[in-house]
Parts: sequence; C-alpha cells; structure tokens
Amino acid sequence: MKSLTSRAFLPINTDLFNNPKYQELSCDAMVLYSLYSQRKEVSAFHSQTGNDTFTDSEGIFIYFSNDEAAKILRMSVRKISTLRSQLIDCGLISVVRHGLKNFKIYVNTPETTPAETDLVLAWANFDFEKPIKSVPANSASTKSQKLPINQSNNNQTKLLSKESNESVPQNQSNTPVTPKKSEKDGLNDLSLDSIITRLKDTFSLPVVSRLKVLANNSYTKLKWFSDTIFKAKSQVTKKLLSDARWLYNPASQEATRFESNDLLKRGLESALLQIAEIVYKGKEKIQNKAKFIYVYLRNFMANAVKQYLIDNYELTEDDEIELNVLLSF
Repeated sequence: MKSLTSRAFLPINTDLFNNPKYQELSCDAMVLYSLYSQRKEVSAFHSQTGNDTFTDSEGIFIYFSNDEAAKILRMSVRKISTLRSQLIDCGLISVVRHGLKNFKIYVNTPETTPAETDLVLAWANFDFEKPIKSVPANSASTKSQKLPINQSNNNQTKLLSKESNESVPQNQSNTPVTPKKSEKDGLNDLSLDSIITRLKDTFSLPVVSRLKVLANNSYTKLKWFSDTIFKAKSQVTKKLLSDARWLYNPASQEATRFESNDLLKRGLESALLQIAEIVYKGKEKIQNKAKFIYVYLRNFMANAVKQYLIDNYELTEDDEIELNVLLSF
C-alpha cells in the first residue's frame, strides 16, 4: 500500500462527477482538465517564488499545446481539440491566443456542487485540510515551462529548462501555501455564482468564461461588464427604434436580441477578446478604459444589428445607406 500512495498521480476534482452542470462532460475531458489543473500548480509554484513568467493581469495561466496533450494522453490532436472545446463550453478553461502559435490557457476552478444534489461520489465529497504538494516535474514538458524539483527523483538536483540554467535553492519548499478563504471571499464566490447563472441564460458559455477572466473573478467587475454590455445594446436599440420604419417592425426585436441575432451572440466573444488585447496588451495606453470598452461594445453591436437586417431582409441600396446613417454614433 505504501508503494501505491507514494507514487505521483493525476487527481480528478469530484465536483466534475457530482455537479449536474458537468454531467455532459466526458471522462476524457475530465482527464484533460486534470492535466491542465496540475500544470497550473506548476505556474502557481513559480508565481509564489517570484517568477511571474506565467502570471499576467488576468491571473495564472499555462502553455499546453494540443500536440503535447495528445502525446501524453495517447489521443489524436483532433480529439484533444474537441475535448478542449468541451472544457471551454463548461467554463472550466479560457483560451487566449498569444502570438502566432501559442495559446494562454486560464484554468478555472469547477463550481461547487449544490448542497441539495444527490452525490454520485458521496464517499469522496470532502475537503482535505492539508495543502496539496506541488506536482512532480516529470509530469509536464519543459519545452515551454520551467518546472519545480521532483522530490521523488534523487537524480534531479536542479530546475533546468532550454531557456535558462537557473536553479531552485535546495532549502526552498515545494509546497504552496493554500490560505483559507475569508468570509468576504466566500460571499464574493456566491455573488459570482449568482450573476454567472443569470448571464448563462443570455450568453454562450465561452462569452461567460471570457467575462470571468476579464473581471478577474471579481463580482463588482463582472457586474460592471454585464451592465455595460446591456447598456450598449440598449443604446443601439433606442437608436434603431428612433426611426419610424423600425419602431413597430418585428425585425427590430429580432435584430437586437441575443436570443435571435446570432451575430450578436457569437460575435460578443470575439469583441471581448479584442477588448482584452487592446486594453491590457496594446501598445498605446488608454486613458479611460471604461469609456473605451463601452464605445467598442456599442459599435460592435450596432454593426451586428445592421448586418443582421441586411442579411435577413430585402433592403434596397438606399435602405442600407439610411440604416448605416441611423446606426452610426
């Protein structure tokens, strides 16, 4: 028994089995998520030791290519891509392009199983008070990340990578400290769950996931983003209905609703990614970020509404010109 418990393992969060939200998630997707989650511990380890290589304004992230995951899990790259999409749809990860070929992956914590749920893994649904030790270095590739020392390998004495020969001091602990959540943090999580549940009724899961990343899991910031989106849509709707032709036209309601205008629903994710790139990674400093985000969202929605009407209704060239003028700000 001792030989089994002393070996490295890949844990799977029991909420992925117990929480009804993840009932459509395949076991393969759970394993891939666990692999991502374990790699995140590596990034967290470096962050705690003062290395911010894998930390940005959005939080801790990982680099983990589909090719690398396919090799580890003995699957095709196409299969990994499908599984990763499942995780994005469930809000378990967020993926942001970084450069031409790389992607930053932000690994989110699974939502806690509701108290009234009948547990399928009732015997495993408890919390460990002791902090979990950081992952062994040989469980992740060194091509894109520097990994902590694997204490189970006596031959590995230094932390090395192709990019650097830096080493971790021998007396440095490998175990990250996991602080207990305060009452304030707990209330923030509950508030987040509440607003996220409401947002899922309107937006797609990828959009909700992007919003969580942009808000850095802050209820106040997430609510601001939500209010700003609906404020921008309301402004576009008001502008469209100011014209007598569209005031009582059923097409106006179709064009200005996320539920019926797919250009709004799908395009919002791309708009949020562009906002993140411009505001947080752009070369030019934006003085008023709140105003910029609002204007960007409003203009995106105006174009989406206009394009929907052009694509779905027979408009003359003069009609299109009038619509362009009407929805210009």
